[in-house]
Amino acid sequence: MPSIDALSAVVAAYLVGSIPTAYLVGKYIGDTDLTEVGSKNIGASNAYSQLGSRWAGFVVIVDVLIKGSLPILIVSDAVLGLGLGVQVAVGIASVVGHDWSIFLRFRGGRGIATTEGAIVVLSFPLAFAYPVIPALVVLVSRKQDSAVWWLIATLAVPAWVLLLNLPNEIFSFSIALIGVTLLKRMTSNSLRGADGSISARLLWNRLVFDRDIKSRSEWIDQ
Repeated sequence: MPSIDALSAVVAAYLVGSIPTAYLVGKYIGDTDLTEVGSKNIGASNAYSQLGSRWAGFVVIVDVLIKGSLPILIVSDAVLGLGLGVQVAVGIASVVGHDWSIFLRFRGGRGIATTEGAIVVLSFPLAFAYPVIPALVVLVSRKQDSAVWWLIATLAVPAWVLLLNLPNEIFSFSIALIGVTLLKRMTSNSLRGADGSISARLLWNRLVFDRDIKSRSEWIDQ
């Protein structure tokens, strides 16, 4: 059975991950409720669209370092020494907290920055591999719509783990990450669309494009 220390660490990581950085910055600095504007996503992408690059950059830094990296560093061998298995569980808990924040009635962002922060501590080489697909696509195409490519990047994490010959615990992390990502995309804060219905097209758009409709510009400007 998991120790009390391990369970406490996972719960604490979930609470840290639940801190709605983008929402707080939008509300108290940008005078904007990110749950009501743009994509209504409570994360760095919507913060960028509504608040600009400076504050979006701040959100990313907090989500990476404080929400993603710090909880794992605290339970690492260098501090509490709770082992790699607990570190992996803490990393997933942080992402789950970001995606379903207890402070926002279980709404949240998509957890990309928090995931990257967790991976940086778990495996520095994997931290470079994880974002390489969407980064290259955006760089070459100069388009900001990278939702499809982030899905592919997440699905590719287990392959990167195997190629890098990383421990089994990190492979488990990669599988859990895929599950969390797919669940978040499909539910997208609510199982139903704006009209209260559930359709195959709605679920497909959420899974592939991470929104209710295919067009990113229409989704942001609605």
